[in-house]
Amino acid sequence: MLDLKTMAKRYHAARAAFLDNAERAGWKTESILHPLPGPDGGPLHMDLAFCGDPEAQDLLMISSGTHGIEGYLGSQIQSRLLEEGIVGTTRDDLHTVMVHAVNPYGFAWHRRVNEDNVDLNRNFIDFGKPLPVNEGYKDFYDILNPQAWDEGHSARLKQEAAEAIARMGLAAVFQAVSGGQYAHPEGLQYGGVEPSWSRRTIEALWARFMAGKIRATQIDLHTGLGEAGNGVLMTYGEGSQPRIRRARAMWGDILVSPPADGPDVLAQGVLGPHLERLFPKAEVLAVVLEYGTVAPEDVVAAIAADNWLHRFGDLESVQAGRIKQMMLDAFYSDAPGFAEKTYKRAWDVVSAASNAG
Repeated sequence: MLDLKTMAKRYHAARAAFLDNAERAGWKTESILHPLPGPDGGPLHMDLAFCGDPEAQDLLMISSGTHGIEGYLGSQIQSRLLEEGIVGTTRDDLHTVMVHAVNPYGFAWHRRVNEDNVDLNRNFIDFGKPLPVNEGYKDFYDILNPQAWDEGHSARLKQEAAEAIARMGLAAVFQAVSGGQYAHPEGLQYGGVEPSWSRRTIEALWARFMAGKIRATQIDLHTGLGEAGNGVLMTYGEGSQPRIRRARAMWGDILVSPPADGPDVLAQGVLGPHLERLFPKAEVLAVVLEYGTVAPEDVVAAIAADNWLHRFGDLESVQAGRIKQMMLDAFYSDAPGFAEKTYKRAWDVVSAASNAG
């Protein structure tokens, strides 16, 4: 069971390991203070480590914690990549950047969302245009956003989620439940009404590091979708696009979903396509490396319970500790072999990107 102090210790330990390994590897580091405190009242940061020539024409960026608590595995991978020195050391014409805890608030508070209940990876839309409408979300609203939470509701949610997946297919359920919604600020998968702190910060960093670049690869580390321990590379687009051909040349196996601005898009407001659009003249390839953990219905139950907790519950209660443990179990695993399997996949992916000319 997790309490507030334990959550804070886990966050600070992950951050310290990342910064320590970066320093040992000879990388420069930089820390950006988040405006709000962590569970222990202490500061939170988005941290950077970078090496290579800033004037190089190629950029490789590896980020973690866009979905807060998913940063625990991402941080572990980043720290080990630094410790083993397999990235950023093979080419003189590459500038490599690691971004640790894109969403530090969610990371430290064991939440998938940020300080405003915003799913950061649904926040990268054009807020000058009408907000997207997710018609399918209303069919799941009541079960996802209850006013009371107990084991009975958790079981009903898991059952309904499993039945919906069997009936509609995983992609359709994902689109309805997790594709992003902009009508219910209190609800799951809320995309916000304006750019969040994390979005503004990562945009500024991207503009800074992309200056003068002609080519970039951005790898965002995620967990919670797919078979346990498997790492799947994913992006949006058409198979004929040069960026997709470059992805297949580097990695071979990459799942390509419908274009991010098309009617069949699985999720609105995702980081990668937004970063690509910011520099249309450069050859930018943004991908997600997504690791499976537990069954999708268990993931949905965990984030629904956590949303209920922060709306109606007592964060210092025994029930809160159980829910926070549900969240950790949904997005990170201590199972034997899990860490090695996930790191081996990351090693392969990052090595290929680092060595690609």
